[in-house]
Amino acid sequence: MRGLRLLQVALFTGLVAGLPIHAAELQLCQHAPDKYAYRLELTKLILARTAERYGELSIAPSSQADPAQERCLMMLRDGLVDLAFVPPTDQRLRDFAMLPYDLHAGMLGYRVLLIHKADAMRFAQVKNLADLRQLTGGFGSQWSDFVLFARNQLPVVGMANPANLLAMLNKHRFDYYHRGLNEAWRELDAHAEEFPDLIVEPHLALVYELPVYFTFSRGNPQLKQRFEDGLAQIQADGSLRALFLRHYGAIAEQAQLQKRTLIPLNYPNPAGLAPTDTSLWLSH
Repeated sequence: MRGLRLLQVALFTGLVAGLPIHAAELQLCQHAPDKYAYRLELTKLILARTAERYGELSIAPSSQADPAQERCLMMLRDGLVDLAFVPPTDQRLRDFAMLPYDLHAGMLGYRVLLIHKADAMRFAQVKNLADLRQLTGGFGSQWSDFVLFARNQLPVVGMANPANLLAMLNKHRFDYYHRGLNEAWRELDAHAEEFPDLIVEPHLALVYELPVYFTFSRGNPQLKQRFEDGLAQIQADGSLRALFLRHYGAIAEQAQLQKRTLIPLNYPNPAGLAPTDTSLWLSH
Protein backbone atom coordinates (compact mmCIF):
# COMPACT_ATOMS: atom_id res chain seq x y z
CA MET A 1 0.00 0.00 0.00
CA ARG A 2 2.64 2.40 -1.20
CA GLY A 3 0.39 5.45 -1.59
CA LEU A 4 -0.71 5.51 2.03
CA ARG A 5 2.77 4.61 3.35
CA LEU A 6 4.32 7.54 1.46
CA LEU A 7 1.76 9.86 2.95
CA GLN A 8 2.49 8.57 6.42
CA VAL A 9 6.22 9.16 5.88
CA ALA A 10 5.47 12.67 4.66
CA LEU A 11 3.37 13.35 7.73
CA PHE A 12 6.16 12.21 10.05
CA THR A 13 8.76 14.23 8.13
CA GLY A 14 6.57 17.31 8.34
CA LEU A 15 6.14 16.85 12.06
CA VAL A 16 9.90 16.60 12.61
CA ALA A 17 10.60 19.63 10.43
CA GLY A 18 7.92 21.75 12.04
CA LEU A 19 5.92 21.96 8.79
CA PRO A 20 2.10 22.12 8.63
CA ILE A 21 0.51 18.70 9.08
CA HIS A 22 -2.22 17.51 6.69
CA ALA A 23 -4.45 14.50 7.25
CA ALA A 24 -3.48 11.29 5.47
CA GLU A 25 -5.48 10.37 2.39
CA LEU A 26 -6.96 7.11 1.19
CA GLN A 27 -6.32 6.49 -2.50
CA LEU A 28 -9.26 5.05 -4.45
CA CYS A 29 -9.57 4.15 -8.12
CA GLN A 30 -13.38 4.48 -8.26
CA HIS A 31 -14.52 8.06 -7.70
CA ALA A 32 -17.43 8.77 -10.06
CA PRO A 33 -19.95 10.49 -7.75
CA ASP A 34 -22.96 9.70 -9.93
CA LYS A 35 -22.09 5.98 -10.01
CA TYR A 36 -20.45 5.38 -6.63
CA ALA A 37 -22.13 7.92 -4.34
CA TYR A 38 -23.30 5.27 -1.87
CA ARG A 39 -19.94 3.43 -1.76
CA LEU A 40 -18.06 6.68 -1.27
CA GLU A 41 -20.38 7.84 1.51
CA LEU A 42 -20.15 4.42 3.17
CA THR A 43 -16.35 4.63 3.03
CA LYS A 44 -16.37 8.12 4.56
CA LEU A 45 -18.71 6.97 7.33
CA ILE A 46 -16.42 4.07 8.24
CA LEU A 47 -13.35 6.32 8.23
CA ALA A 48 -15.11 8.84 10.47
CA ARG A 49 -16.27 6.22 12.96
CA THR A 50 -12.78 4.73 13.25
CA ALA A 51 -10.79 7.97 13.32
CA GLU A 52 -10.38 8.05 17.09
CA ARG A 53 -8.75 4.61 17.14
CA TYR A 54 -6.87 4.62 13.83
CA GLY A 55 -6.32 8.31 13.05
CA GLU A 56 -7.84 10.78 10.63
CA LEU A 57 -8.01 9.54 7.04
CA SER A 58 -9.86 11.16 4.16
CA ILE A 59 -10.50 10.10 0.56
CA ALA A 60 -8.01 11.66 -1.83
CA PRO A 61 -9.74 13.66 -4.59
CA SER A 62 -9.22 12.70 -8.21
CA SER A 63 -9.87 14.46 -11.53
CA GLN A 64 -9.10 11.35 -13.58
CA ALA A 65 -11.70 9.09 -15.18
CA ASP A 66 -12.22 5.85 -13.29
CA PRO A 67 -10.19 2.98 -14.78
CA ALA A 68 -11.66 -0.35 -15.85
CA GLN A 69 -12.09 -2.89 -13.07
CA GLU A 70 -9.06 -5.03 -13.97
CA ARG A 71 -6.87 -1.93 -14.28
CA CYS A 72 -8.12 -0.86 -10.85
CA LEU A 73 -6.97 -4.18 -9.39
CA MET A 74 -3.58 -3.83 -11.05
CA MET A 75 -3.22 -0.44 -9.38
CA LEU A 76 -4.18 -1.97 -6.05
CA ARG A 77 -1.62 -4.74 -6.52
CA ASP A 78 1.07 -2.17 -7.39
CA GLY A 79 0.32 0.03 -4.37
CA LEU A 80 -1.02 2.94 -6.44
CA VAL A 81 -4.39 2.79 -4.67
CA ASP A 82 -5.47 1.52 -1.26
CA LEU A 83 -9.02 0.30 -1.78
CA ALA A 84 -11.28 -1.04 -4.54
CA PHE A 85 -14.94 -2.07 -4.67
CA VAL A 86 -15.21 -5.29 -6.73
CA PRO A 87 -17.04 -8.63 -6.82
CA PRO A 88 -15.09 -11.60 -5.48
CA THR A 89 -13.65 -14.28 -7.74
CA ASP A 90 -11.40 -17.21 -6.86
CA GLN A 91 -8.38 -15.34 -8.24
CA ARG A 92 -9.20 -12.11 -6.42
CA LEU A 93 -9.67 -13.95 -3.14
CA ARG A 94 -6.18 -15.39 -3.58
CA ASP A 95 -4.52 -12.14 -4.63
CA PHE A 96 -6.19 -9.61 -2.34
CA ALA A 97 -7.62 -9.17 1.14
CA MET A 98 -11.39 -8.91 0.69
CA LEU A 99 -13.85 -8.01 3.44
CA PRO A 100 -16.67 -10.56 3.00
CA TYR A 101 -19.67 -8.26 3.28
CA ASP A 102 -21.82 -7.36 0.27
CA LEU A 103 -21.90 -3.57 0.16
CA HIS A 104 -25.20 -3.58 -1.74
CA ALA A 105 -26.97 -6.20 0.39
CA GLY A 106 -27.78 -8.38 -2.61
CA MET A 107 -29.39 -5.59 -4.64
CA LEU A 108 -26.92 -5.80 -7.53
CA GLY A 109 -27.99 -9.40 -8.11
CA TYR A 110 -31.55 -8.34 -8.98
CA ARG A 111 -31.40 -7.07 -12.54
CA VAL A 112 -34.07 -5.37 -14.60
CA LEU A 113 -33.88 -5.07 -18.36
CA LEU A 114 -33.41 -1.87 -20.33
CA ILE A 115 -35.20 -2.25 -23.66
CA HIS A 116 -36.49 -0.20 -26.58
CA LYS A 117 -40.16 0.55 -26.00
CA ALA A 118 -40.95 -0.80 -29.46
CA ASP A 119 -39.98 -4.26 -28.14
CA ALA A 120 -42.23 -4.19 -25.06
CA MET A 121 -44.72 -6.69 -26.46
CA ARG A 122 -41.95 -9.18 -27.28
CA PHE A 123 -40.70 -9.07 -23.69
CA ALA A 124 -44.22 -9.41 -22.29
CA GLN A 125 -44.19 -12.94 -23.76
CA VAL A 126 -41.02 -13.96 -21.90
CA LYS A 127 -41.84 -16.30 -19.02
CA ASN A 128 -38.61 -18.20 -18.33
CA LEU A 129 -34.95 -18.65 -19.23
CA ALA A 130 -35.75 -20.62 -22.39
CA ASP A 131 -37.83 -17.68 -23.67
CA LEU A 132 -35.05 -15.22 -22.83
CA ARG A 133 -32.61 -17.29 -24.91
CA GLN A 134 -34.55 -16.24 -28.00
CA LEU A 135 -33.40 -12.65 -27.42
CA THR A 136 -29.92 -11.11 -27.45
CA GLY A 137 -28.43 -9.13 -24.60
CA GLY A 138 -25.75 -6.45 -24.63
CA PHE A 139 -23.18 -6.14 -21.86
CA GLY A 140 -19.69 -4.95 -20.92
CA SER A 141 -17.24 -7.66 -21.99
CA GLN A 142 -14.76 -6.65 -19.26
CA TRP A 143 -17.28 -6.92 -16.43
CA SER A 144 -16.91 -9.88 -14.10
CA ASP A 145 -20.50 -11.04 -14.65
CA PHE A 146 -20.17 -11.15 -18.44
CA VAL A 147 -19.51 -14.88 -18.05
CA LEU A 148 -23.09 -15.52 -17.01
CA PHE A 149 -24.26 -15.22 -20.63
CA ALA A 150 -22.24 -18.21 -21.81
CA ARG A 151 -22.92 -20.09 -18.59
CA ASN A 152 -26.69 -19.70 -19.10
CA GLN A 153 -26.58 -20.08 -22.91
CA LEU A 154 -27.79 -16.55 -23.51
CA PRO A 155 -26.81 -14.79 -26.76
CA VAL A 156 -24.88 -11.59 -26.12
CA VAL A 157 -23.07 -8.72 -27.82
CA GLY A 158 -20.06 -7.82 -25.69
CA MET A 159 -18.63 -4.31 -25.64
CA ALA A 160 -15.20 -3.40 -24.29
CA ASN A 161 -16.47 0.17 -23.83
CA PRO A 162 -19.78 -0.11 -21.96
CA ALA A 163 -20.45 3.61 -22.46
CA ASN A 164 -21.71 2.66 -25.94
CA LEU A 165 -24.32 0.15 -24.77
CA LEU A 166 -27.29 2.50 -24.48
CA ALA A 167 -26.66 3.92 -27.95
CA MET A 168 -26.41 0.41 -29.39
CA LEU A 169 -29.63 -0.66 -27.65
CA ASN A 170 -31.34 2.40 -29.05
CA LYS A 171 -30.23 1.30 -32.55
CA HIS A 172 -31.56 -2.26 -31.98
CA ARG A 173 -28.09 -3.80 -32.13
CA PHE A 174 -29.34 -6.14 -29.39
CA ASP A 175 -32.60 -6.58 -27.50
CA TYR A 176 -31.86 -5.79 -23.86
CA TYR A 177 -29.21 -4.55 -21.46
CA HIS A 178 -29.67 -5.67 -17.88
CA ARG A 179 -28.80 -3.38 -14.97
CA GLY A 180 -28.95 -3.49 -11.19
CA LEU A 181 -31.91 -1.87 -9.47
CA ASN A 182 -29.66 0.94 -8.28
CA GLU A 183 -28.46 1.56 -11.86
CA ALA A 184 -31.36 1.13 -14.29
CA TRP A 185 -33.62 4.12 -13.65
CA ARG A 186 -30.71 6.42 -12.80
CA GLU A 187 -28.96 5.67 -16.10
CA LEU A 188 -32.10 6.15 -18.17
CA ASP A 189 -32.89 9.41 -16.37
CA ALA A 190 -29.37 10.64 -17.10
CA HIS A 191 -29.84 9.95 -20.83
CA ALA A 192 -33.55 10.70 -21.17
CA GLU A 193 -33.12 13.42 -23.78
CA GLU A 194 -30.63 11.40 -25.81
CA PHE A 195 -32.56 8.10 -25.72
CA PRO A 196 -36.23 8.89 -24.99
CA ASP A 197 -37.42 5.54 -26.41
CA LEU A 198 -35.50 3.37 -23.91
CA ILE A 199 -37.46 2.08 -20.91
CA VAL A 200 -37.16 -0.32 -17.98
CA GLU A 201 -39.05 -3.48 -18.96
CA PRO A 202 -41.89 -3.77 -16.39
CA HIS A 203 -42.47 -7.53 -16.05
CA LEU A 204 -39.13 -9.33 -15.64
CA ALA A 205 -36.07 -9.45 -13.39
CA LEU A 206 -32.98 -11.62 -13.57
CA VAL A 207 -31.58 -12.94 -10.29
CA TYR A 208 -28.06 -14.08 -9.45
CA GLU A 209 -25.58 -13.61 -6.63
CA LEU A 210 -23.30 -10.63 -7.29
CA PRO A 211 -21.74 -9.37 -4.06
CA VAL A 212 -19.35 -6.40 -4.07
CA TYR A 213 -16.64 -6.37 -1.41
CA PHE A 214 -14.22 -3.84 0.03
CA THR A 215 -10.91 -5.06 -1.44
CA PHE A 216 -7.45 -4.28 -0.04
CA SER A 217 -3.83 -5.15 -0.69
CA ARG A 218 -2.62 -8.10 1.35
CA GLY A 219 0.27 -5.86 2.37
CA ASN A 220 -1.91 -3.64 4.55
CA PRO A 221 -3.92 -5.76 7.01
CA GLN A 222 -4.44 -2.77 9.32
CA LEU A 223 -6.60 -0.98 6.76
CA LYS A 224 -8.80 -4.04 6.30
CA GLN A 225 -9.09 -4.37 10.09
CA ARG A 226 -10.09 -0.73 10.32
CA PHE A 227 -12.91 -1.29 7.83
CA GLU A 228 -14.04 -4.45 9.62
CA ASP A 229 -14.23 -2.53 12.92
CA GLY A 230 -16.04 0.40 11.34
CA LEU A 231 -18.52 -1.81 9.51
CA ALA A 232 -19.38 -3.61 12.75
CA GLN A 233 -19.99 -0.26 14.46
CA ILE A 234 -22.35 1.13 11.84
CA GLN A 235 -24.26 -2.16 11.59
CA ALA A 236 -24.77 -2.20 15.35
CA ASP A 237 -25.95 1.41 15.71
CA GLY A 238 -28.27 1.39 12.68
CA SER A 239 -26.41 4.01 10.65
CA LEU A 240 -25.58 1.51 7.88
CA ARG A 241 -29.26 0.72 7.42
CA ALA A 242 -30.17 4.42 7.43
CA LEU A 243 -27.51 5.17 4.80
CA PHE A 244 -28.57 2.28 2.59
CA LEU A 245 -32.26 3.15 2.70
CA ARG A 246 -31.54 6.83 2.03
CA HIS A 247 -29.81 5.83 -1.20
CA TYR A 248 -31.86 2.80 -2.24
CA GLY A 249 -35.11 2.60 -0.28
CA ALA A 250 -37.18 4.33 -2.95
CA ILE A 251 -35.57 2.22 -5.69
CA ALA A 252 -36.54 -1.01 -3.95
CA GLU A 253 -40.14 0.20 -3.89
CA GLN A 254 -39.99 1.37 -7.51
CA ALA A 255 -38.73 -2.00 -8.73
CA GLN A 256 -41.89 -3.83 -7.55
CA LEU A 257 -40.09 -7.18 -7.54
CA GLN A 258 -43.10 -8.95 -6.06
CA LYS A 259 -44.97 -8.25 -9.31
CA ARG A 260 -42.17 -9.37 -11.65
CA THR A 261 -41.36 -12.79 -13.07
CA LEU A 262 -37.97 -13.64 -11.56
CA ILE A 263 -35.60 -15.62 -13.80
CA PRO A 264 -32.73 -17.15 -11.81
CA LEU A 265 -29.35 -17.37 -13.55
CA ASN A 266 -26.38 -19.58 -12.75
CA TYR A 267 -23.38 -17.46 -11.80
CA PRO A 268 -19.95 -18.88 -10.87
CA ASN A 269 -19.31 -17.30 -7.49
CA PRO A 270 -16.44 -18.77 -5.46
CA ALA A 271 -17.40 -21.56 -3.09
CA GLY A 272 -17.92 -20.74 0.56
CA LEU A 273 -18.81 -17.04 0.30
CA ALA A 274 -20.55 -15.48 3.27
CA PRO A 275 -24.34 -15.50 2.74
CA THR A 276 -25.76 -12.20 1.53
CA ASP A 277 -28.16 -10.48 3.91
CA THR A 278 -30.90 -8.80 1.86
CA SER A 279 -32.98 -7.80 4.89
CA LEU A 280 -31.94 -4.13 4.57
CA TRP A 281 -34.33 -3.75 1.64
CA LEU A 282 -35.97 -6.98 0.46
CA SER A 283 -39.10 -8.35 2.12
CA HIS A 284 -39.44 -12.11 1.71
